[in-house]
Amino acid sequence: MTHVLVAVLAVALGWTIGWRTHAAAARVERAIRPAGPHTAAVLDEIALGWQALEETCCLTAWESHGATHDTATCTRKDQTL
Repeated sequence: MTHVLVAVLAVALGWTIGWRTHAAAARVERAIRPAGPHTAAVLDEIALGWQALEETCCLTAWESHGATHDTATCTRKDQTL
């Protein structure tokens, strides 16, 4: 009976130590991670996206990467579609 009790206590102690180690590692990871999801690379991608949207002739062209255009709102001079 004492062997079973010792085994159960050993498993419980091992689980507790393992959980605390995992929790401590997670806290350290969160502490060194930069605040917020927006790193410089993400901000550059957002800026490039806005620039592409502002330079497009119509929203349909922006959505289709220039494949189609909305003749009612497109500002292109050479609308051949």
